[in-house]
Amino acid sequence: MMDSKFDTGILSIVIVNFNGGDLLTECVRSVLASTVPVEVLVSDNGSTDGSVAGLRRRLGDDPRLRVVENGANLGFARANNVVLPMTSGRYLLFLNPDCIIRPETIERMLAVMQAHPDAGMAGCLIRNLDGSEQPGCRRYMPTPWRSFVRVFRLSRIFRNSPRFSSFILTGQPLPERPAPVEAISGAFMFVRRSALEKVGPMDESYFLHCEDLDWCMRFRQAGFTILFVPDVEIIHAKGVGSAARPIYVEWHKHKGMIRFYRKFFRRTYPTLLLFVVTLAVWTRFAALAVMLAVKNFFSAGTKETAGTLSWALPSPATDRLLPSPPGVIVTGATSQIGYFLLPRLQEAGYVVHAVSRKPRAGQCSTADSVVWHEIDIVHDRNALQEIAGAKVLIHLAPLATLRDLIDILPPIGIRRIVAFGSTSRYSKVTSTDPREQMFVRELIDSEEVLARKCSENGIAWTLFRPTLIYGCGMDKNVTTIANFIRRFGFFPIVGEGKGLRQPVHADDLAAACLTVLDCPATHGRVYNLSGGETLTYRQMVETVFEGLGKKPRIIRISRAMFALLLKAAALLPAYKHVNLEMVSRINLDLDFDHLAAHRDFGYAPRKFKFSRTADPYHGEHRYPAAAGGG
Repeated sequence: MMDSKFDTGILSIVIVNFNGGDLLTECVRSVLASTVPVEVLVSDNGSTDGSVAGLRRRLGDDPRLRVVENGANLGFARANNVVLPMTSGRYLLFLNPDCIIRPETIERMLAVMQAHPDAGMAGCLIRNLDGSEQPGCRRYMPTPWRSFVRVFRLSRIFRNSPRFSSFILTGQPLPERPAPVEAISGAFMFVRRSALEKVGPMDESYFLHCEDLDWCMRFRQAGFTILFVPDVEIIHAKGVGSAARPIYVEWHKHKGMIRFYRKFFRRTYPTLLLFVVTLAVWTRFAALAVMLAVKNFFSAGTKETAGTLSWALPSPATDRLLPSPPGVIVTGATSQIGYFLLPRLQEAGYVVHAVSRKPRAGQCSTADSVVWHEIDIVHDRNALQEIAGAKVLIHLAPLATLRDLIDILPPIGIRRIVAFGSTSRYSKVTSTDPREQMFVRELIDSEEVLARKCSENGIAWTLFRPTLIYGCGMDKNVTTIANFIRRFGFFPIVGEGKGLRQPVHADDLAAACLTVLDCPATHGRVYNLSGGETLTYRQMVETVFEGLGKKPRIIRISRAMFALLLKAAALLPAYKHVNLEMVSRINLDLDFDHLAAHRDFGYAPRKFKFSRTADPYHGEHRYPAAAGGG
């Protein structure tokens, strides 16, 4: 959890994309899982590989994400600058689309910047897919002399002379703590906005490469420190977007280096040395271009196959740094949250063990990555021991059913639990209905047992308390209202219906589950999860009317009349759960803020909007736009 002294509001992440493939979605997904509030702006340079469409399809419903399509390849610097006016954070992270970060990465970088107010920007330890340190994440400034030494490999001849040392620091021992360096990599640049405003944006005269060196030079000239943070690591699948045109990329890289030399060293270095270095740079480019052309010619026979390979994570090379997603057990899998959660887990690459005492519903996934288990966990809890390879349990079944399961989980490998309680432990605490009193006591007791037993067994846990859940026609609140309106054409309320409500969409709860799975800030925490809009009970009913395509017909009746109506409705199975205590709460405020969830894992639910097809057996999309509106 973010300490209050580091509370700096939203962090802005800028990602420039050009044909980033599936890795763009994985990059954005990793950023959205951050332990601090973020906004993400993707500046797309005219991609033609479907990467933007894939991003919108998988993550487009997240209000924290904004995609700006530039329509053409503007170059790296200009594409970053285009979206700068749209950012609002006091800190900005400029991130390549082929990078994957951890949930705590941004929070830890922010803590470093707060501890070093003289720092204008900071970078971290960047690793290749094979786990090795990537050259360029910490380096000296490549002056013409240092570049001369590197091109002619003089550092190998004069190994013990500092004058002939390379500007690349890769291979040298990592510092024990954040340390000043002359330059960092443009793949990951964590920048203080106040420093950026003093230095100015990236130089758009660079098209691709060397704009990061230019910026580092200008930050240092303005008096700011540049930090390298050794204990924060990310993965960079370098060159995904440019792999198809290596000679083109090398051209701009060498052209950018020449501009960099002329801009900063023309007056401080002898003309002859600059001429020799310039000649060496272009000679190096010519040699590289020939080698790349020959390589391209001889690999033409395999290019078609290679082009079909996906950069989807995880891969064997990244397992050491970012372990592949473990298996997940989902109890209560046929619930309305499960309806949205299972496809999300599947898309994220998890192997899902869906557990339900009912046969799986027809709408549920039948993919190989979803394995169904028909188990009644109340009467046969030991059956879970037959499930192998899972490390995570997401418990969507009633919380009381989890108490007796926890002790058997460590032997089968479960180390993480995400469970659901309810804000009813507060809203029904004064109820006089015996069944509701018992329900509240069970909730409170189950929460206490969850915390105690998880602590005893070394299991990291997170508990969600949602408010009124809706989204696919399985709930007993919004759907009950809708069914009554469908059947009778009106809806009765007692009083004015001014009690506040915050209906929460089941898909927002599913998204929250996925976000906190690898979020240490949420361990041992309980979160109220309400919807993105606070409205009165009457307004909620009116919205249901509108979603059904009907003009609102709300009739105010007395409590006595409602009691009679309730007795008549109780003859219908759909209304047996309704009681007078529920009626008395119509005019009570049952709103709960979700600020802690927003702070710790970026929870940002949608506004309430009811859809007439909001159930699993209609033709609504899996992540229904009709139920969004947020």
